[in-house]
Amino acid sequence: MMELVPWGADRVDDLVDLMLRAAADEDLTPDELLTACHERSGIVMATPDGESVIAVGVDRDVDGDLIASIRLIAVGPRVQRTGRGADLLDHAEQWAAERGAQRIHVGGELSFSLWPGVPTESPIAALCSGRGYETHEFWQSYDVATSFRAEPPTGITIRRAVHDEDVTRVLLAATSGWPRSADEIARALEHGTCHVALRGDSDPVVVGIGCHSITRAGWTGPLIVDESARRRGVGQALLGQICRDLMIAEFDRVIVADLPDDAARSFIESTGAVASTRFQRMSKQL
Repeated sequence: MMELVPWGADRVDDLVDLMLRAAADEDLTPDELLTACHERSGIVMATPDGESVIAVGVDRDVDGDLIASIRLIAVGPRVQRTGRGADLLDHAEQWAAERGAQRIHVGGELSFSLWPGVPTESPIAALCSGRGYETHEFWQSYDVATSFRAEPPTGITIRRAVHDEDVTRVLLAATSGWPRSADEIARALEHGTCHVALRGDSDPVVVGIGCHSITRAGWTGPLIVDESARRRGVGQALLGQICRDLMIAEFDRVIVADLPDDAARSFIESTGAVASTRFQRMSKQL
């Protein structure tokens, strides 16, 4: 295997530069790369010439299993198709196995990911497939115009979760009802990008949470509605507030990427959303 050296947070500008050359359409910022690659347990490794980088992390999934996730893999244009991608995966798999990870995933499985998976029919998907990674889920992302708005249903209040009482309600609801998303919701609360749907006045109950711009600006999620309040327009009202935030920030579209089932896809399509990138979840047993 080729030699790799660790890159700390001080090399984030070099990482931005590489991503601009390897995947300019992603338009990743220093803050986004710091959040995804350096704020959680893991490592960023690069070739000495700075033309190839892989970021990988380890954490517990919701079942308590220790897993690894490749957060980013990039090879500069002038050294592509020279076997570097395979060597990067070798290093990531070895690093993860040495730390006890049972499986390694490509994007999406752990919190604060840059992508929900691997774009289908992409060079990275082909690379991983040829190295024994299996596809076990497909995810369709959608673009929603930031002009979208929807009024909340009767009896439901939608507001930004900034006051202490609302922050506490959201944290408790996330921890008890949606533990997989709790860390990302907590980050959205810190950033002021979390809206909450409440039922009742004197002691309101959280029936929905809508967040955006946690790891990537303009990306929605988590967007969650309690089963007791679904199919009433709560999700649309939350999404409308997210769109309002991002229109003020001069975005013309919101990216909704993490849609786990047919019901969620039906919901987002009802907003006039347009299908964009299709992702696949890939993983490999270590």
